[in-house]
Amino acid sequence: MLRSLLILSIIVPGMVAGLRDRFPALLLYVWFALFRPQEWLWIDVTALRLSLVLAGILILPALMTGIWPNLSHAMSLGSLAFLMMGMLAQFGAIDPATGFAWLDFQTRLTFICLLAVTLVNTRQRFVMLMAVVGCSLGFHAAKAGLASMMGGGVRFHDGLAGAFPDNNGYALATVMVMPLVLATAQNMGSAPAWMKWLRRGLYLWVPLCALTVVSTFSRGGFLAMGVSVLVYVLLQRRRLAAFAGLAVVAMLAAAFVPVPEGYFDRLNTIQTYDEAGQEDESALGRLHFWRVAIIMAQNRPFGVGLRNYEAAYDTYDFSNGAFARGRSVHNSHFQVLAELGFPGAVIWVSLFLFAFFLTLRVRSRSKRAELSPEDRHFFFTASNALTVSMVGFLVGGSFVASALNDVTWLTFALVAAVDRLSAEALAAKQPVPAWTAARPAAGMVA
Repeated sequence: MLRSLLILSIIVPGMVAGLRDRFPALLLYVWFALFRPQEWLWIDVTALRLSLVLAGILILPALMTGIWPNLSHAMSLGSLAFLMMGMLAQFGAIDPATGFAWLDFQTRLTFICLLAVTLVNTRQRFVMLMAVVGCSLGFHAAKAGLASMMGGGVRFHDGLAGAFPDNNGYALATVMVMPLVLATAQNMGSAPAWMKWLRRGLYLWVPLCALTVVSTFSRGGFLAMGVSVLVYVLLQRRRLAAFAGLAVVAMLAAAFVPVPEGYFDRLNTIQTYDEAGQEDESALGRLHFWRVAIIMAQNRPFGVGLRNYEAAYDTYDFSNGAFARGRSVHNSHFQVLAELGFPGAVIWVSLFLFAFFLTLRVRSRSKRAELSPEDRHFFFTASNALTVSMVGFLVGGSFVASALNDVTWLTFALVAAVDRLSAEALAAKQPVPAWTAARPAAGMVA
């Protein structure tokens, strides 16, 4: 009952606000897509088609009032190009039904992301959307981390459903949202006093999420979290202090935080190359799946179709079933190569390279003296969070096929939004040239 009341207390006011303003409708839609309350409730609400209802509340009024998806930013154009390659790959899809289903998903996701770039036009809106993306998944991860701690170290075998259905996906999603949760807390300094406890709670969520990554026993998740933490520390202005703080936290965690039994034995298998079998996930097996992806791309330069790697695997498997049938590619980047071909892979790589360029540019802009202290803090923390989130995906996504997950594409939208916001903030601080100020406006008498 309490869960139902909580969900109703979010959905009902959110729908009312969404009917009046498109941005609350966007937040509610993103929250519903990532939090997935239909799987958290004890009652079945799938027949209500709430996702479709919320999409209608967002999209139809937006189009009717002239609010269109952003088509001017380079990240938006790159997302559209990726979608176009998915459509092109559909013509040669091995399993057209699966391809159409995922093409429909990616079309809706791209539309929402481009609409988000348009709607996120203030610093406050950016923080709110980042909070919804991070905390919708972060809530589940932090709760799981708390359960693991109270249980003396618990292993999680299942994921969050949706784009992250297994333990590896669970770990990946958690690593991706941890910096977003942290940045949300860092940008709540001007919040009302009663929200200070919420800010402290979000800071506490981050180590709980880290424990969840450990409890999934995901080796890819462990590597992703390790690299993400290292990059985050390197991005700080006071790196030595950050390293020292990290060392203290690590020592305290080693002394007091319970680690699930067998976790370190699991990590020792990261470099196992000589075990193969039906359930094999060794490095040898993964290397084989990646080679198959390359062969697919060589044979079909425009791809085998979205989420069609499994359907095409048996045809291109040169091991004659040594690693079982219908296997996953276990890598988001080789997934794109196999399913969208070489052009799709080029777009995929370009999106990340350009996104990193933009976040580093925003980080550089945050040092400009003409910006207010609040703007400098916001652009610095937001750019760091987005950079670390993408690094986490690039590393963790190398061990799970999750190229079409919501968080990555919403992150691209946030990158485009913060790049535009930083440029506008600097433009607003530029002095008006004297000759322009002295010149009378058109139609006025000097």
